[in-house]
Order: sequence, then structure tokens, then C-alpha cells
Amino acid sequence: MLTRLLDRLPFAPQLRLLGHFLLGLAIGVLLHYLLYRISLPVQPFIYVAF
Repeated sequence: MLTRLLDRLPFAPQLRLLGHFLLGLAIGVLLHYLLYRISLPVQPFIYVAF
């Protein structure tokens, strides 16, 4: 229902493009953060040395 309402707006393609861009940006930030967290050691390396 909301998509049919949005399709009638004159700037619907721009809204759809903006929504897809923001969704892609959020997914990219999430994946970047997950890869960063996975690459970190479980314990800080200073404790492993002793």
C-alpha cells in the first residue's frame, strides 16, 4: 500500500534511489564493522606475551 502511494509522487524514483543508497550504506557499514571485529584478537596481545 505504501509503495503504491509512493509511486504516485512525482519524485518517487529519487526517493527509491535514496532508500536503496541508504540501505546499501547501512549494510556496508555493518559488514565493515563485523570484519573489523573479527580481525581483532579475542584477548589483547599484551596479555598473551606473558
